[in-house]
Amino acid sequence: MLRLMTTAIVMVLSAYNADSQTLRPSFSKFPAAVEKAQARSVNFKNDAAARSFHTRLSEAFRGGVNFAGHYIVAGWGCGTGCISGAIIDARNGKVLWPLEFNALGVWYDGSNYVDKPVEYRRNSRLVIIRGSPGVKDNEREFPNGEYFYEWTGRDLRFVKFIPYRSN
Repeated sequence: MLRLMTTAIVMVLSAYNADSQTLRPSFSKFPAAVEKAQARSVNFKNDAAARSFHTRLSEAFRGGVNFAGHYIVAGWGCGTGCISGAIIDARNGKVLWPLEFNALGVWYDGSNYVDKPVEYRRNSRLVIIRGSPGVKDNEREFPNGEYFYEWTGRDLRFVKFIPYRSN
């Protein structure tokens, strides 16, 4: 149900956002105080999915906080033009799995992929996905564009969509 509502919102706002591309959400509008990580490691104990990505999650954790004050974004490739990822809470090592990070499609303009398909800051709760956010199996993909989300501490809340124009 939530996914259907998000799809409807994206479609309705597409027309509006096409005229307001200069009104992009900025990282500074979603501030987060940066903390030092307290967990000793990623919590793999009760998360089979996390155990499947042990190496990638552990490497990201060692890199330290890189998102929203006390979180760590971890990512890995899942094929050509595909990225998957997770968010680790550095306070307790718990791995969070936003659906938008599940096999998201990277924008390709016919000759190149975008330089930053997923952009975030350690002192901001804003995430930008350039391409198409991840979907559950057998769901229709979202249109390509820039998707702006706010991290709530549990999931990504849709903020804005700016479609890419076809040449």
